[in-house]
Amino acid sequence: MAETAAAVELVQKERYRFEASFPGSGLGTLVVDEPRPLGEGAGPGPTRALATAVGHCMSSSLVFALARAHVPCTPLRTSVSVEVARNEKGRLRVSRIGLAIATRPLREEDRPRFDECVRIFEEFCTVSAAVRQGIPIATQIDAGAAAPTGPDR
Repeated sequence: MAETAAAVELVQKERYRFEASFPGSGLGTLVVDEPRPLGEGAGPGPTRALATAVGHCMSSSLVFALARAHVPCTPLRTSVSVEVARNEKGRLRVSRIGLAIATRPLREEDRPRFDECVRIFEEFCTVSAAVRQGIPIATQIDAGAAAPTGPDR
């Protein structure tokens, strides 16, 4: 059983452009789209969304570890790169995610605790740990939901 759950709903607006909402969160919507030439690039595509999720989770995990250790640091700047390659069946897949976080302790005397936080913070990142080990995805298609309704059907 899941300890916590998060839900995202996507509604197709045009071809590959979807509007993502986050039920029960009070958050606004997010436009996602495939990059050109497939989509219009009206929002981040799946690869950038994955990179954002990994980068945000890793950054937040480091912030958490540093806060618990009472190590004030410069604001983090995180860069994420994603490599896409074809698998053995010729399908495009994310083959590698690179992550670089720039920060440093504000006081040099905090360096040993800072270094310890850097050593352990990845253990606490929910998203990257799941991506690394592979996430089972349960897919279900409700073909009846898209069927026309009305008196003639």
